[in-house]
Amino acid sequence: MQRTASRHRLIFLVLYLSLQGCGTQENAPIQAGGRDVASLVEELHHRDPHVRRQAVLKLGNIGDADPAVAPALAGALGDQDPLVRRDAIFAAVKLKSPPQEILDQLASIREHDPKLHDLAARALAKMNRNP
Repeated sequence: MQRTASRHRLIFLVLYLSLQGCGTQENAPIQAGGRDVASLVEELHHRDPHVRRQAVLKLGNIGDADPAVAPALAGALGDQDPLVRRDAIFAAVKLKSPPQEILDQLASIREHDPKLHDLAARALAKMNRNP
């Protein structure tokens, strides 16, 4: 009887200790491609458009998981390089709840950017906005 009680206590102790870490969540920075959001946002100001495009695409993969992504993508929609703007459109479409700033930028691209007019129109349509 004493052996059974000791065994039950040991099993309980092992289970208790093994479950201590369950349910806890670390607040580690969100990453894409091994990079955190802050460094990707910083790369949006890099002089090389290829670096900016890669940062935009990675931010698009993070999407709504980090609140810094949407404003960064809104800024990238106004980038001087048309390929960065194109990739920012692809990234913005991934947002579940795009802020008004992004919708306004897409509407502006649709109206004023002949190279990306159709893509911006399709993005707005996909977001259930005015095509």
